[in-house]
Amino acid sequence: MTIDFQRRNWCVRAAMAPMLYTLSHVATAAPPTPGQAVPDLSQVTITVGQQGGDTQFGFLASGLFDQTPYQIKWATFQSPTATVNALASGHVDIANGLSQWTAIQSASAATPPWTPGTAPYKTVLVTGPDGSVALDRFVMVASRASGITNILQSKGKRWGIILGSSLNLFAYVVLHKLGWSKEDVQIVNLDSTNQVLALETGRVDVSFTVTDNLPAAIQQGARVLGTAHDYGLTVFTGFVANTDSLDDPLKGKAIEDFVRRLVLYQNWLVLHPKEAQDALVRGLHLTPAQAALVWNYTRLIPEAPANIVNSSQQLTDFAFSTALIRQRVEAAALLDNRFAEVIRQAVDTSNFAANLKASYR
Repeated sequence: MTIDFQRRNWCVRAAMAPMLYTLSHVATAAPPTPGQAVPDLSQVTITVGQQGGDTQFGFLASGLFDQTPYQIKWATFQSPTATVNALASGHVDIANGLSQWTAIQSASAATPPWTPGTAPYKTVLVTGPDGSVALDRFVMVASRASGITNILQSKGKRWGIILGSSLNLFAYVVLHKLGWSKEDVQIVNLDSTNQVLALETGRVDVSFTVTDNLPAAIQQGARVLGTAHDYGLTVFTGFVANTDSLDDPLKGKAIEDFVRRLVLYQNWLVLHPKEAQDALVRGLHLTPAQAALVWNYTRLIPEAPANIVNSSQQLTDFAFSTALIRQRVEAAALLDNRFAEVIRQAVDTSNFAANLKASYR
């Protein structure tokens, strides 16, 4: 993320442009040798961590993960913290929906600080919004019961956040802009199982959430107070893998194939809105309107991790300067670019860019 001092001196903004210099600390892998034998992965199982079940339902609907040469096991968690703990321990090989911010927070608490050689997990695929369209998924919302119509009215009120998530970061960026500290509000810690209910029932006055959580609450009178974009914040999420799993000759190959399928899944998502939304209705018991909203905001651009190393470093520096983290983090230590060519080829051969553009019509 970049800090735009000319626009707003409190503002953190993620740069979408690719980097223009070589990354010496982001791990890369040599392309496969032509004619190289494909290893037997039939005895390999990779455990995929997810927050909630929406990832699994979408993957199953796409058919892209039906006939993998390895086995896939699912593990469901209710918070980013629980997910990264499972990644660090090796109980999960790769996990979705984790922002670079989540990894940065964990690294900032490590003793000694993580390096490219010691980080227990790394981002292997980044997904981010298309900057050419106005689709901001991350929002702050006032509950109907609060009566709040402007964020300035929320001083002393209950702010609901999910600790360790990008929504946590979003809340602190807003606090910084307002000139407030966390002592000026009542922080209510939520997770993915109770976040929506807390807003709908008025347990919190303000919730930092994602747009696809909101249809029922909005119908009940909740009010959107602003977006992350309003505060100069663009959130990148993606897939994070355990480092030992990446370095394992067989699991590493399985994860490489899984990453390729992930990119193709993003392409399937933009090409098959009905099937994707039907999967959400069946799997998560959403209404058709809710499923349409989820689909609208989950059309994301898959990128190699190297594309965000510069913005991630600026994010860590901002967080350190505002005491959000206790020590400076080397952002590149948390990024692994070994699958960059796999990602690029999958994006190009699937005609993803054109398909994404067509999906906006």
